[in-house]
Amino acid sequence: MSFKIFSLQLAGKIKPTATIEKKRAELLADYAEFQKTEKSEELKAFLELEEWVNSDAFKKTKSEVESLSFKGSKEENELKEYQRLKKSGAIKKYFAVEGSSDLKRFEKERDSDKMKSYYELFDYVKEGQFEKDKKEIQSQVFKGSVEEKHWLEYRKLEKSAGIKAWKELNSSDAVKKHEALEKTEKFKKYQQLKNAPGHSKEEKAEFNKLKGDAEIKAYFKFEQSKKLKLYRETAGSHDLKRYDELAAYVAGDEFKKREAFLKDKKKFEKSEAFKKYAEFKRLAGDDTVKFVLKYEKSSLYKNYLDVKDSFDLKRYHELEEIINSEEFKKQKAWLEDKKRWEKTDEYKKYQDYLKEKQKPEFVKYFKYQKSSDFDFLKNWEVVFEDNFSSTKLDETKWDVCTAAAGKLLGENYALPGDLNIFTQGKNVSTGKQLRIQVKKEKAEGKVWKMPAGFVPTEFDYTSGLISSDKAFELKDGILEAKIKFDPVKPVISSMYLASSETSNRVNLVEIGARNNLGFSVVSGNGKVESVGIDISNLKKGDYIFSLEKQGPKFTWKINEHEILTQDNSELNKPMHLMASSLVIDEISGSQLPANFDIEWVKCYAKK
Repeated sequence: MSFKIFSLQLAGKIKPTATIEKKRAELLADYAEFQKTEKSEELKAFLELEEWVNSDAFKKTKSEVESLSFKGSKEENELKEYQRLKKSGAIKKYFAVEGSSDLKRFEKERDSDKMKSYYELFDYVKEGQFEKDKKEIQSQVFKGSVEEKHWLEYRKLEKSAGIKAWKELNSSDAVKKHEALEKTEKFKKYQQLKNAPGHSKEEKAEFNKLKGDAEIKAYFKFEQSKKLKLYRETAGSHDLKRYDELAAYVAGDEFKKREAFLKDKKKFEKSEAFKKYAEFKRLAGDDTVKFVLKYEKSSLYKNYLDVKDSFDLKRYHELEEIINSEEFKKQKAWLEDKKRWEKTDEYKKYQDYLKEKQKPEFVKYFKYQKSSDFDFLKNWEVVFEDNFSSTKLDETKWDVCTAAAGKLLGENYALPGDLNIFTQGKNVSTGKQLRIQVKKEKAEGKVWKMPAGFVPTEFDYTSGLISSDKAFELKDGILEAKIKFDPVKPVISSMYLASSETSNRVNLVEIGARNNLGFSVVSGNGKVESVGIDISNLKKGDYIFSLEKQGPKFTWKINEHEILTQDNSELNKPMHLMASSLVIDEISGSQLPANFDIEWVKCYAKK
């Protein structure tokens, strides 16, 4: 017996099969879930979220948000600037005036017709035009004026002898009578006789008579008068023309009006300039005008004008709008909030990340992501398996006759010394497991004997076997089966790898007369020997026996714990699976029927 098996069990190295199977089932389920998760859009989204969480951008944002403070911020500076401007004396005075009743009255009256008149008159009086007009008016007198000169010229002409003669004789009866006589026959006759070269007596008498005529005498007297001479000299003269012009001028309304104005001692008091001045004085005493002028010069109003379009007031209003805005209040509260980070979208997103990270499928995914737990499932694949759940043996996988027997006889045969005959599946049953049952019963069969060949023989025991010879051969890979370890000493129950090219075989496990893992080798004298490790100390129960073949290297495990490693180059070849129960000694009735139970079998090959 092997002390190794005993010590391994004692040390708990060979774990319970149920634990192994549970772990495997869980691992397989986890792997399926892992693969599903790995391909899911949810994981893709989570990984993108995780990449963002681990990014410099996220860290920078978090750092920036956590380092924020109202103190020293742009918002604090704006608030301080606003408060400073609000306390400014100039701005306080500005708001004291803005919207006041006095300002409203001032702005209403400032552009009124009354104030327009006042300002016009003020300019007229104060800028010197009034004094100029006053002096101009007061300097206008008749004496020395143009009008007086014209008047004196007129009077001088009027007193002249020629103008007097003209005025006296022009259109007078004397001139008319004088001129009328010249047209008479009498006067014409007188002139004719006077100018004739010689006179007859009669003509001379007539001439003398006419010469003594009173009208003719009066005519020549008037003709030779100084007055008529002056009259005739004046008629058509420049003086007469000038006299007529001046006479018309001095007789005109304009001259008379101008003369009266120049001679008027109160002409200034009657002037437009005086009226304007009087109106200016009146308006200067008006309450409204006095109010406007006083308010306009007041320090409050001057400050109002200085501040009204100033940068400070503009800035004050800008800051007031900023300070009172919801955005500023929100930002100020944000900067003063010690838990501002927890209120960011990034934090919420980060919390979503943490929440997502705790999802069972993600926890499980990341648990296995970098572990080696799935290495076997990733690197190996099942190439042959049977859980024997069907009530009928799967004939596509198994044959109930050995390959040699099938070729030679078409049925199983026995070797010399065998106490049983292998039936054609009668002793093999399936359902929840594969059971090969040894029964004590008479049965006919054949034994191979040299040199006779196949000899009909009666056997006291029947048993069964299965073979994958026609369906599957394992090259390199793993053979694994869950087998009940319950030895019946007169029986050798085994599952093994066999080849038609050699009698030697690789035992996954042998149970019964020999309890071992290793090789079964036919010696030179034809005796079968076991080369491996004895497992007789193994406690009864179900175990998972594993055999891994890598070229000539073979490794055995019980419940995943390595028990034995051996090399055998002769058996480095493809081999099929077999399971059988062979009776080598008489079996007591209490041990019958003897069962060899295999719950499942699997073969793996590397992907």
